[in-house]
Amino acid sequence: MAKKKLGSIIRAYEDLINPVNIIKHFKTDKEFKDWARDGSIKDIEYTMERFEAAELYEHCKLLLEVKKEKQKWNIKKKNWE
Repeated sequence: MAKKKLGSIIRAYEDLINPVNIIKHFKTDKEFKDWARDGSIKDIEYTMERFEAAELYEHCKLLLEVKKEKQKWNIKKKNWE
């Protein structure tokens, strides 16, 4: 019984983090990019790998844009220090 319940929880979690399901929560590209901005560059890179595997290339492009924004910000930040 416990194994069955655990399996059910694992499947629910996998559905939750499935890129195809994630994108359903965003009405616009801006909302998606705002969500992506909450993560670090490493987070974005990991997410891009998952979205690429799911063949969500348009979203990979958006993630890449956010990654470049963050990289530019990090360079500016270092120059101020």
